[in-house]
Amino acid sequence: MPGVPTGRGCDSCRKQKKKVCFSGPKHPKLDLPCIGHGQRRYKFKNETVDPTPPGRPVSKSLAKSLPHTVVAEPTRNLTNAISSLTSAFIHSISQDVDIKFQLPWNFGGFLHLVPTRLGRSAALDAAIDTLVAAHAQYCVGGLAPNRLVLTKYARALSVLRHDLDDAAKARSSESLCAVLVLSIAQLFVEPNRHDAITHTGGAAQIIRNRGFRNNSPDPFERSLILTIRGPVVFEALLTDKIQFSSREWKIFNAKADSTFLSGGEWYYCIAEIPDLIQRSKAALILYDPPSLHLLTLELETRSLLEDIKATIATQRVRLENYDPNSQPPELSGHMHAHHLRTLGMALATGIILNCILGGLEGTTNWVSQESSSWSEEIAHLSRIATKYQPLGSMAMILCLRLALLGAVLPSTKLEIEALLLDYETACMGCPASGVCADMMRTMRRFTLQDL
Repeated sequence: MPGVPTGRGCDSCRKQKKKVCFSGPKHPKLDLPCIGHGQRRYKFKNETVDPTPPGRPVSKSLAKSLPHTVVAEPTRNLTNAISSLTSAFIHSISQDVDIKFQLPWNFGGFLHLVPTRLGRSAALDAAIDTLVAAHAQYCVGGLAPNRLVLTKYARALSVLRHDLDDAAKARSSESLCAVLVLSIAQLFVEPNRHDAITHTGGAAQIIRNRGFRNNSPDPFERSLILTIRGPVVFEALLTDKIQFSSREWKIFNAKADSTFLSGGEWYYCIAEIPDLIQRSKAALILYDPPSLHLLTLELETRSLLEDIKATIATQRVRLENYDPNSQPPELSGHMHAHHLRTLGMALATGIILNCILGGLEGTTNWVSQESSSWSEEIAHLSRIATKYQPLGSMAMILCLRLALLGAVLPSTKLEIEALLLDYETACMGCPASGVCADMMRTMRRFTLQDL
């Protein structure tokens, strides 16, 4: 209810319904003191009242003459079902939830903005309904989805497919959010789908169709894009399902407001790798001899490697200087898990770059002593991070898989495999199958042998 200003007359004049023409301690005609003269008073008006008859459009002149009245058409369908869904979702993303099961900290702060978007898109409503049910079952130890969760998931996929057939809906922020939410829900519904996040390719296509909007004025869309960049980059890193041009990758990975990516310096290094792999493969295939082009790519890779080494050093200092007493009790675990995760991802990025460098140089002994040391450090961080299982340290699964590429000593490989088994069992209920075959494909990909 906005306040609408009224007159500035004193209380005495207003009661006598006299015109105010004097400002002083006492009114000359009424012989009464002037109380409250010159003060701005307000009466409150319901902002949801529409001054126009039903079905009649609001003209521009009328809109200008009613500055304190909202004339915009409502966009949310606030039914009892939507209200119940909103309440259930807010409970799921509460900050009071332990970091081991907390959704926003592990999957993105954009989830805090989703409740305001419920009721606008059937696809987003169905996706959130699925996530709430799947997460609730996961928190009580149900690692295998029940019939209700599977039914909701199937319905959400059907509704999303229907919305994506509509060109206008397919480009909306709500549809993009629905895809990202379903990719999170898939981790609970299909925990053994470790090979790829299948919905991420669809998200990348939506981003391409609607245009790259890294600097949107809408906080929800801006947070959504920043969150979805990580899954898209990792999907492109591990598979060929996402093929952006060099220009598109540059726009997509443009540096954003640092407030959104605290401690995420490693991301800007790993985000360069998908395009680097594409250009390196093109140079090996198209140019004969490719020496000049490969030399340029080799210098670029070495530059990224130096950047990630600096990031690793910075993250080590942050972890070593971490003081749990410097944070509020409810955030101390979050910051510790954050430092472990960011350092682990930085080390994994360094291992990938060493693999690519070996492929560009044409050497068979691409595993450097440096990568071996980084693999051992990832194993050490993973042992510490076990106290945040299952969701609070889920990122360590990817770090451990990449650490296998850099491990040299058999004892280190066995330790990493044992840790990976423990993490996958804690997070997914059972170890993932086909990990060795996946690692061989990943090794060939990073060393540019899968031409």
